[in-house]
Amino acid sequence: MNSVSGVVTFVPLGRSAPARPDETILDVARSIGAPLGNSCGGTGICARCRITVVAGAESISPPTTIEARVILERGLGKDERLACQAIVKGACSVTTGYW
Repeated sequence: MNSVSGVVTFVPLGRSAPARPDETILDVARSIGAPLGNSCGGTGICARCRITVVAGAESISPPTTIEARVILERGLGKDERLACQAIVKGACSVTTGYW
């Protein structure tokens, strides 16, 4: 059985895709070819996969210890997350500054 934990919508790209349990937003973006930068291999240190959550923040896992440190060090906004660390728990919509 193929279970789904939620659907991620990438705006304004107009693309959306389901997330399997324990998948990150970066995993989902990769699965549909949504261009989302990253250079650290998903370890949460480069912050190139920074996204802004436009809806469904409660449907994303809380920041990991690594992500919380990067958010603080880089001065990310309250709606910004690292896609490689944010696990999808339900429906959400995200964007970036370069789409």
